[in-house]
Amino acid sequence: MTENPPPGGYPPPPPEGYPPPPPPGGGFPPPGAGGAYPPPPPGGYPPPPPPGGGYPPPPPPGYPAPPPGYGGYPPPGQGFPPQPTRPSVDVGAGFGWAFNKFSKNAGPLIIPTIVYALIIGVLGAIIFGLTSMFPADYTSYSGEDGAGMSLDLGPAATIILFLGLIVMFVVAGAISAAYLAGVLDIANGQKVEFGSFFRPRNIGAVVVASLIVGVATSIGSLLCVIPGLIVSIFALFTTVFIVDRNLSAIDGIKASIAVTKANFLQVFLTWLIFNVLISVGSFLCYIGLIVTVPLAVLYLVYAYRSLTGGPLAPPTP
Repeated sequence: MTENPPPGGYPPPPPEGYPPPPPPGGGFPPPGAGGAYPPPPPGGYPPPPPPGGGYPPPPPPGYPAPPPGYGGYPPPGQGFPPQPTRPSVDVGAGFGWAFNKFSKNAGPLIIPTIVYALIIGVLGAIIFGLTSMFPADYTSYSGEDGAGMSLDLGPAATIILFLGLIVMFVVAGAISAAYLAGVLDIANGQKVEFGSFFRPRNIGAVVVASLIVGVATSIGSLLCVIPGLIVSIFALFTTVFIVDRNLSAIDGIKASIAVTKANFLQVFLTWLIFNVLISVGSFLCYIGLIVTVPLAVLYLVYAYRSLTGGPLAPPTP
């Protein structure tokens, strides 16, 4: 027979001898005699985690602190090597630097230019004078494109001309080695005088490189013009490398090719400016060369040092 529950819906109290039920919602047991709570079990309980999880509590005293940035990403700009800056040639700054150094060293630059121009002119006159002493066949022709004349040199004249061009390359190489030595002194911030441009450096390697580059350029020009231009562009810094760093002929050519491959547009623009300056001086009855040649070589050295990270003396006030 089932007993009816007491009014209010609560279960009947437990029989005597059973412990009282825990208070609603959990909580602590009732205090003992005298109002004191019982002591916690041996060892204690760990502190409760913060609401919603989160990070563990800090280590107790006596433990070393973790290293800065441990477990995280480095802040921007730290932990990564700086990116290298690509070399470049500032055309405006290059012209300004070349004109400044020319104006401050006009005498030592102009006098050697005149002397070397006379040497090349006399040597050229001798070579072509000897060539003209031997018979040659002149053939005139006319056609839809107009009239003209062709020159066929004999065997002796061809040999003399070929040997004369080799001598010209050798002399031009020696002149370049001496003239560039003086211009490099200017770039290094050294004081120059007339003699600074008549002391060639590493002349043997410069002459050999001049022969190699000259023959390659001539053959390329005979084939299709464009190959000859490409050779002259890639070999633009050959003599400067050899004089400045005391390289061999082959190493100087390789160094110039490497710089050109890495900075073709910069080198092409330098080559173009160099040749335009020389051409402008030639159009002015060659008198203008005493100004444009020093400017062209100074700009060449400025571009070379800019692309290779070499020192450049600041403009002279």
